[in-house]
Amino acid sequence: MTYDTKINMDEFVMGVKLLRWHLVSKAGGEVLEVASGTGRNLGYYNYGGGGGGVSGPMGWLAGLLGWRSKESVVTKLVLTDKSEEMVKTAKDKVSTMGLRANIQIDVGDGSDLSRFADNSFDTVVDTFGLCSFDDPVKVLLEMQRVCKKDGGKILLIEHGRSNYWEWLDNVLDEGKDQHVEKWGCEWNRDIDKIVSDSGLLVDSRSKWHFGTTSVIHGRPKQRADEAR
Repeated sequence: MTYDTKINMDEFVMGVKLLRWHLVSKAGGEVLEVASGTGRNLGYYNYGGGGGGVSGPMGWLAGLLGWRSKESVVTKLVLTDKSEEMVKTAKDKVSTMGLRANIQIDVGDGSDLSRFADNSFDTVVDTFGLCSFDDPVKVLLEMQRVCKKDGGKILLIEHGRSNYWEWLDNVLDEGKDQHVEKWGCEWNRDIDKIVSDSGLLVDSRSKWHFGTTSVIHGRPKQRADEAR
């Protein structure tokens, strides 16, 4: 059973696919996605001439919520992930999906984006990636550095502590080691604190799944290196 097969049904039932689409459809211009994994967001970007979007029951729900319209068009998409196997899977998806867009996928660590210059991207995206980095604040600082200070967007979906339901946070704490062993993910991190410590300017934030999932629309500080 593949990684995608294992989590597809969970994401569908929890509405995560819809959250991905709603967030990623806001990406535009030259886009960098860090910790891109197997390319689970590839079908949700608006490439401008077709491709992307949600169909079936999720598409119906998107219409009901008024989430159908695409706000931005991606002119270039760069995906990077530390796992060579996941990068290969993402490349295969581009071919299988027949995406005719400017898409580059390579192996790379989101905590070291030194191959990209400051102010390189119009949008930087990360979905469920901060849980897997040794230093998630450093990752956000790097994302801010490569994001354009004038009009750039940083789009995040992350999971972690609810910071509201103590019983739920206790469950996450108790199951942390087992979850790390299975998925390589520390699901009890304090995303609110990580975002605050990075200095990311948050324009909007919504909470889902009893507060354990955060959807964040942000932008970089003018001097990201001063955030720490």
